[in-house]
Amino acid sequence: REPLAAGAEALQVLLRGTGGATGEEFLRALVRNLAEVLGTSGAWVTEYLPESQRLRALAFWLNGEFVPDYSYAIEGTPCAEVVGNACLVHIPERVVELYPRDGDLRNLHAVSYLGVPLLDPEGGVMGHLSALDSKPMPESPELVPLFELFAERAAAECRRLRAEGAIREREELLCRILDTASDAILVFDPALEVHRANPAAEELLGGAGPEQALSDESLRLLRAAMERIEDLPGRRRRLWVPGLLEANSGTGRQFRAEATLSRFDSGGAPRYTLILRDLRERIEVERRMEELAQEAEYLREAVREVAERGEMLGRSPAMLRVFDAIARVAPAETTVLIEGETGTGKELVARAIHQSSRRATRRLVRVNCAAVPHNLMESEFFGHERGAFTGATQRREGRFSVADGGTIFLDEVGELPLDLQAKFLRVLQEGEFEPLGSSRTTKVNVRVVAATNRDLAGMVREGTFREDLYYRLGVFPVRLPPLRERGNDVVVLAGSIAQRIARQMGRQVDPLGPEDVHRLKSYHWPGNVRELQNVVERAIILARGARLDLVRAMPEGAAPSSPPPPEDRNDPGEQPILTEREMRGLERGNLLRALEACRWRVAGGEGAARLLGLAPSTVASRMKALGIRPPGRPAG
Repeated sequence: REPLAAGAEALQVLLRGTGGATGEEFLRALVRNLAEVLGTSGAWVTEYLPESQRLRALAFWLNGEFVPDYSYAIEGTPCAEVVGNACLVHIPERVVELYPRDGDLRNLHAVSYLGVPLLDPEGGVMGHLSALDSKPMPESPELVPLFELFAERAAAECRRLRAEGAIREREELLCRILDTASDAILVFDPALEVHRANPAAEELLGGAGPEQALSDESLRLLRAAMERIEDLPGRRRRLWVPGLLEANSGTGRQFRAEATLSRFDSGGAPRYTLILRDLRERIEVERRMEELAQEAEYLREAVREVAERGEMLGRSPAMLRVFDAIARVAPAETTVLIEGETGTGKELVARAIHQSSRRATRRLVRVNCAAVPHNLMESEFFGHERGAFTGATQRREGRFSVADGGTIFLDEVGELPLDLQAKFLRVLQEGEFEPLGSSRTTKVNVRVVAATNRDLAGMVREGTFREDLYYRLGVFPVRLPPLRERGNDVVVLAGSIAQRIARQMGRQVDPLGPEDVHRLKSYHWPGNVRELQNVVERAIILARGARLDLVRAMPEGAAPSSPPPPEDRNDPGEQPILTEREMRGLERGNLLRALEACRWRVAGGEGAARLLGLAPSTVASRMKALGIRPPGRPAG
């Protein structure tokens, strides 16, 4: 085959075998497909072990088979340059001559090499993705972008695996604390049915639950505490049960215990944790257990946030409402209608809903209704039999059949012709349709997510959109705000886009300056995020050096009419003199805004240190001096 597949074919190869895979299965499919796309002898993805200066292969495809249990020291190898300098390394030929100490390259008869680091969210090297070949691997315009596409997928999966590993460690530690605690710990539901009891509880209560073990009065106190805890805010749902509870032990002995009750959700259902302890016992175990439970929940939320938001960024109230809506509707089977202007990211919302749903392992089929010719639309969605119309030489499955078991995303749903809308309504209500030219009824189980930038309610009034279909699509509407309503999100997005595009171009860019921020926030952004991405890309191309050239990149007439007035440093008499306390307040407020804009990330390409033009250690020390702590982290 050709050394490099065409772009569209390469994307198909990348997705083939990795769509529903995770972990080792995903990485094995990825390196095999990478070797196929590049036409190379081998490809592998590794984990970096800095203590031993070695790379351990997570998946290694070579000469038509997988190589198991492969690891090697990086000293004297091209991989050392990739890992040490965190940069892409491409050696088109004669790689053995350049690295004569690398015996593995010689044994593998390598001639050429291509490698790129896999970075964690803070910019640290997790490992690398490499390809080698027994023939030259010349440079070409398609080579590096395609290779980086595979590297992005590999890095995302490695980051996910790390996050899951951290959760498992916390949960294992939590289980060990529960099992070794001297206090009796019970986890039960609102009906007082016990779902978990630690060994101390089994020994103390003999396997009985609260309803059997507690006296009538103590049971009343417990139920009252369960009702009272519902009124407390999320992370503060914990309280002391008033008074001392009286209970019977497994041996029939009565005892009195001090108790605490906490509430949490598991799988969307409420659960309660009751801790019973002797009055002489200290409460340190309970405090530590609660901290670990909160840490584990924080990590779960972080992993869910990645899955739910995908490439979406934003901390504005409008976007937080969108993220909340996604989290609420994704687990359901409800039909969703995403409304918003062109370029606001409606497809990203649809993907986030699908990836956070029970259908995440199945297909997400996207159809742009505006791009399908009206005379082919029925065949496109519902399929056709051979001979159903002129040119139908073969039977074809429609998009609804392809999406069976998964999700179909109907982009620009307002473009559906009126004469086809009744058939769509039937699919949504009954889950069935007849392919074009067929009398057989096809049944499908598909979740529908639709999107539009048009006023469907107005179209209903005009008679160009069916009212019943409109209400069936809009069971759960999600309004995606335009960029002009998202406040400081435009700055966060611009910084993230700039870093990503700069990496793809192999360039470095400076953080946005005050004039850049003012210019971005002053513009109306009729094209929304899509327009912002185009502007940032132009600014990088036009830049001389590392400073973005937004002046020339912004559309004509977009420059702010009244930029922020510069400080007149030559006339100090016109400036107010601030006290030390006021200066600290200004510094603290500025640092907080930078941290919030970067979602409390300090280091890395998208961290507050880069935004402020300071070293990460300096930012950390100023945070400590000013008493700034990340949300949810206790003092001390």
